[in-house]
Amino acid sequence: MVEPKKLPLEGCPKKGDPLLSYGVVPEKRKVAMPYNRRFSSNPVLDFLTGSVVNQIIVANVIIYVIQVILVRSSFIDIFGLTPHVVLSRGYVWQLVTYMFLHGSPWHLLLNMFIIWMFGTPLEGVWGSNRFLNYYVVCGLGGALLSFLFSFNTTVIGASGAGYGILLAYAILFPYSEIYVWGLFPVRARTLVIFMVVIELVSGITGRDGVAHFAHLGGMGAGFIYLKSDRWMRRLFRRR
Repeated sequence: MVEPKKLPLEGCPKKGDPLLSYGVVPEKRKVAMPYNRRFSSNPVLDFLTGSVVNQIIVANVIIYVIQVILVRSSFIDIFGLTPHVVLSRGYVWQLVTYMFLHGSPWHLLLNMFIIWMFGTPLEGVWGSNRFLNYYVVCGLGGALLSFLFSFNTTVIGASGAGYGILLAYAILFPYSEIYVWGLFPVRARTLVIFMVVIELVSGITGRDGVAHFAHLGGMGAGFIYLKSDRWMRRLFRRR
């Protein structure tokens, strides 16, 4: 039998891309699958345990309900990120908990939509653990810039992590078309560049009550994470 000739597919990388969960593997070498998901016969259980993206969304919704119930309490003051309170009172948990609080149902819906739409393919490529690490790093990056630009202001929301997810999606899928408002097709890379410019200008000139620099902090932390991850993989590959 004549073995069919294998033709390279256009656009496929010749070498393993360190941002993706695959690589060039020598023959006769066993490789563990980086991402495995189990399904049950219960669709609700599948949604709750099927992916980190779903778990993040569920956690945010539950915490928002608690936030609404305790609206007259100091819930946001304790768990929202206020940089000077973190330093003066030692509320270090705010660096993480602020990502699960939101100012309105629309704020929650928009952030969860971004996480679901762009985080799902990232988790499918990277696997749950790597995606979760990236998500937390982006959230911490948003908190870091809040110390510089919102020191006396309370910052809440998963927008910093969401913007970091957008950046990673644009790096992995730069030519993927995103329909803005469902009407205008824009490539992911172009959209992210435009959003960076808008956030930077709004952060410098605007007083709209939005933590624009937290968004940029999430993107910056995500970019550094991806670049350092690539450098570390190259370093260990050389050894």
